[in-house]
Amino acid sequence: MPGAVCAACGTALPATAAEGGPPPAGASGGDEAPAAAGAVADPGAGAAAGATPPPGYAAPPPQPGMAVAPPDQSARDLVLAAHLSALVGLVGLPSPLGPLVVWLSKRESHPAIDDQGKEALNFNISAFLYAVAIFVVGFIFSFVTFGLGTLLFIPVFFAVYIAWLVLVIIGATRASKGELYRYPLTIRFIS
Repeated sequence: MPGAVCAACGTALPATAAEGGPPPAGASGGDEAPAAAGAVADPGAGAAAGATPPPGYAAPPPQPGMAVAPPDQSARDLVLAAHLSALVGLVGLPSPLGPLVVWLSKRESHPAIDDQGKEALNFNISAFLYAVAIFVVGFIFSFVTFGLGTLLFIPVFFAVYIAWLVLVIIGATRASKGELYRYPLTIRFIS
């Protein structure tokens, strides 16, 4: 195959390596001229496309937006439950409680449930801490300004609450399609 390119490093492959055949006679024997001083051999040069990766090499984890492999319907339902279970925060329970229960009970059944359960849990812990911080700062600011700070921090608190609700719904819809979803501004407590 003339013009073949190594998938790993993008270098052009020799014609024999691209075809998967052995190198030509004398190409890798001891009779070739020594390399120029200071030249470094390309470790990927001559590697056939689709060759076995070196020991210790693992494929990179899937990126957000990619489909989870293989997303069967029961795994999608549990991933959806992990995201939507955060809505227990609407009834007064801490929002991390729902994703924690789903993640702890089903994390071994599918890699997507483990990944997205941790993601939903991390986001809800982060959002809970952000809300507590806004409440504390708002309370102190309101105390210092004799109540005028309340006019500023009540709308900020509700804006954060609405953003949390919207992001949970976005995460649930993306996860129901079998995609990995990464929440913004999430502190990764559990990795």
